[in-house]
Amino acid sequence: MIKNCRIWIISILILASPRLLIAEAIVNIEDMRREGEVGFFTSVSLALSASRGNKIRDSLSAQIRFDNNTDRYDSFLVIKKDERKTNTVKWNDATMAHARFVLKNDSIYDLEMFVQHGKNPFRRYLQRDVMGAGARITINDHARLGLGVLSENEEDMNRIKIRTERLASYFHDDYEISENIDFNLTLYYQPSLDSSEDFKASVIGALDFKMNEKFKVTLQYNTFYDSRPPVTAVKRDEGIATNFSYSF
Repeated sequence: MIKNCRIWIISILILASPRLLIAEAIVNIEDMRREGEVGFFTSVSLALSASRGNKIRDSLSAQIRFDNNTDRYDSFLVIKKDERKTNTVKWNDATMAHARFVLKNDSIYDLEMFVQHGKNPFRRYLQRDVMGAGARITINDHARLGLGVLSENEEDMNRIKIRTERLASYFHDDYEISENIDFNLTLYYQPSLDSSEDFKASVIGALDFKMNEKFKVTLQYNTFYDSRPPVTAVKRDEGIATNFSYSF
């Protein structure tokens, strides 16, 4: 079973690798959560690709995550960096940091608070800062629902700043396909509290292949939609990536 699974993984990686340069993958905040575990954990993810010939292409995506869980709370910090070049000309350079604190209790409703900071000038926004809070609701042993509010501050490349209050909602399901394969699905929907026509939405789907207790390979697809993006930016963005993660 394990041998067949590894052959399957290698085949998928070969098929997916030419598409790695299409776009960066959105950070999957829900992936690698250590819910139900107590202690301090660290995980590192890395995706690299390069080609030489008529064109010189280089792609780097690196992510580090720290989790600190106790009987009373869960907390984590995710930091990610993406950079892509073609013929030494950079066409993507994004950074993101996300911190979250979940206060646990005996009910299915846990209070969570989060902050996020991001920069991506190649998507036409100079900076995006988010702060919010809400409830994390346990549906069953592998599904969660989040409901809350957030305050978003965006600055585009023309130095135009916009502040928006939004509903913060998400659904996450981590379904076990087999002993070492999980399907990870996360849906986000963030409409403005002032206008339903102003909203952000994303879908992140991932297959996690656990090679052992510490190492896994993830095939991720995401699509992100912004009904009112910065000037000259497109409304929809898609990405596909193969990530290698090590936890310790």
